[in-house]
Amino acid sequence: MILQHYIKIAFRNLAKYKVQSTISIVGLAIGLICFTYGWNWYQYETNYDGFYPQSGQIYRVYGIDKQTGKKSEELPLILARKLKKDFPEVIETTQIYSKYGSSFKYGETRLEDPDEEFIDEQYFKFFPRPVICGKKDDILKTLDEIAVTRSFAVKYFKTPEKALGKTLENGYRKSITIVSVLEDSPNNSMMQADVYELDKFDHDRENRITDEKQWALLNTKIYLLLAPNINIKAFEKKINAYIVEHEYNKSILLKLAPLTDVRHTFGSELTFNLSYIRTFTITGLLLLLCVFFNFTNLLLNRIYLRNKEMKLRNAIGADKKNLVIQLLLELTLLVGISFLLASCLLELTAGGFSRLFETTLQRKLLFSHLCIITGISCLILTIVSLPLFLHFVRASSLLISGGISPTRKSGFRKISMTLQLCICIFFLMSTFIMFRQISFMKHKNLGFRKEGLIQMEMTFNDREGISREISSLAVLKGFTQAGIFTITHEPYTQNEVEWEGKPLDFNPNFQVLQVGGNFPEVFNIPMLKGRFVNEGDLSDGNRHSSWTKAVINEEAARIMGINDPIGKKISIWNYTTMRDGSRGRAEMEIVGIIQNFQAASLRNPMLPQVIVTDPSKWNSYFYYARTEPGKEKAAIKAIRNVFKKHSKQGDPATCKVQTISQILDQLSTSENASLQLFTLLALFCTLISIFGLYSISSSNMEQRRKEIAIRKVMGASAGTIVKMFFLEYLTIALIANLLALPLAWLFMQNWLQQYAYRSNIFVWMYIVIIFATIILIIGTVLYQTIRAARTNPAEVIKSE
Repeated sequence: MILQHYIKIAFRNLAKYKVQSTISIVGLAIGLICFTYGWNWYQYETNYDGFYPQSGQIYRVYGIDKQTGKKSEELPLILARKLKKDFPEVIETTQIYSKYGSSFKYGETRLEDPDEEFIDEQYFKFFPRPVICGKKDDILKTLDEIAVTRSFAVKYFKTPEKALGKTLENGYRKSITIVSVLEDSPNNSMMQADVYELDKFDHDRENRITDEKQWALLNTKIYLLLAPNINIKAFEKKINAYIVEHEYNKSILLKLAPLTDVRHTFGSELTFNLSYIRTFTITGLLLLLCVFFNFTNLLLNRIYLRNKEMKLRNAIGADKKNLVIQLLLELTLLVGISFLLASCLLELTAGGFSRLFETTLQRKLLFSHLCIITGISCLILTIVSLPLFLHFVRASSLLISGGISPTRKSGFRKISMTLQLCICIFFLMSTFIMFRQISFMKHKNLGFRKEGLIQMEMTFNDREGISREISSLAVLKGFTQAGIFTITHEPYTQNEVEWEGKPLDFNPNFQVLQVGGNFPEVFNIPMLKGRFVNEGDLSDGNRHSSWTKAVINEEAARIMGINDPIGKKISIWNYTTMRDGSRGRAEMEIVGIIQNFQAASLRNPMLPQVIVTDPSKWNSYFYYARTEPGKEKAAIKAIRNVFKKHSKQGDPATCKVQTISQILDQLSTSENASLQLFTLLALFCTLISIFGLYSISSSNMEQRRKEIAIRKVMGASAGTIVKMFFLEYLTIALIANLLALPLAWLFMQNWLQQYAYRSNIFVWMYIVIIFATIILIIGTVLYQTIRAARTNPAEVIKSE
């Protein structure tokens, strides 16, 4: 009965102070949801492949170029053999070899090009997979066997059982048999191939070339199974000392990444990298803290408004313990209602969150995470509020005999309000800087005209027929091939570029582009000196050794330190490897200098470029077309019709045709999402702060009616009283800005470091934020302050 009575009183008080209660409940629910999403997402992304039995002992070895700092996913195959032989810490190794894409056929039927992984015999011992049917142990033993996934089997053979034993043909073997059908990899796994096959090529090369030349071949992804409780930092130093001591490869520094970190160690092309996800989680926590401060402030404010109620309870003999239990119950009730609201909103928004941030939420864990976060939040709020409740109850009882006044200025309330505003200002300043950076990126001159430029990815069978017909479309003003060139976050580069006078220890990364002769016209990039390359610059012979002429950009000329490079010789690796392991090279004459243009996302600086003719012409992977701005949709529709007309069995279901503007927008998805996130959080924080400040200032004025009345009786004018309150809130605003702005600067400076081109943070931006927050705060309390200052003191004293 007593509990029922407490609950009834709690609900009555919620209804009595419905505006403040609603602000508290909605604010806390939003804070709980944001942090729950962030924590769930962070856990999901940092536990990729963590479900494998020995995942805690599996590490990926990768290299870092000592001069350029560029990461290398692939390392020499001989390294794995040396590590296993010479280091007792290494229990076993497994390798994933270079991909050699090829088409598959079943009888006369051509299958779409599957994602094929070349592995060794240890692979499935490191990464075991449930076997639906077929061989379960030692799955792949010979070169004429393959294992496929359930989705591959169902797509082409309807059921896994029907796929088992089928004999296929690919570009390397005439007869390969499906010996196992594996369950598809979970979404949170990096191992997402359709077909698994034992490697032949790298093993053959290893057997016929010297150890010295093997160390120069970076073609294998190496995973190590280490003994338990290994000190990874010490082991890294040990293997690097071993490499240096034996002079195996002087240019590479070896590093180890835990299996669960591999995705984001090499995640430059991910839409949302780990830095973004971590930022999302931290900002969710900051919003939750902002809500905590607001929640506590409003809770205390409601309690102080109930001063007469508490005095009356004390007067009729209510026990202090019961009063504290009543207040704690009301706090718990508020948190409980917030939890129910958060649960409903979570169910409604989970699907939209997954689509917006291109991730898979752990739905089973999502609700449990919300329960845990709510429980911890309730505990923290209780710990913070309990001493204040005890003080208030004691003050109310002492007031009967003229003791402590509960309406005295509250230092806790001011500190709480200041910290809440601090978080709000942090989000406002961060959003302002982020908006300027994204605006800067959108309007940055890329060195070419992006309007009207269309990219086509060519993975169809009849590339020549499609390309020739597209090039003749009337809606297009230009058409060119571009080899494998596309704008990405992590462009392919090589540092095996030589020229006369190059220092021996200087190996910068160059971007090598293979393009058509009309590439400058299609991209609208001016030639500064000389001429562009064309098909006449190709010699007979191997397609990669046929380059005789090259064009470089301004940055390459600067890097090379040559004033007039026209006519000078340049040599690059031509992407071929001889049977003895030596690297093929192309010796070329520089015939022109082209204006700098951004051939990678703006996270990269302007790269030095060597541009050569694409010898494949009608067999490129990427093509570019130019149309008039505004006619992109019509041009894309016409291009898609050509693809559809020439489509054959085994071709991909969709053709990737998009404008360069769309590609650049995709590359800046995380930036746009960051801006939306911070804008939303800044809006939430601002609204929560405004409503909380309005409510608290309103009740504060009410509590200080007698003080205002006495001041007016003693001769204070309305203007003096307004000034007094303005100075009080102005002090809070200035302290909050003083705390928040340096933190926002540090945070955003770190965020801006990921961009090679970034906007500056100016002093006037701080001034704008300071004035905006002052106006916001003063505007919020203006009405109550003026009304309180104009109140007739006689009416106040009479009512008291």
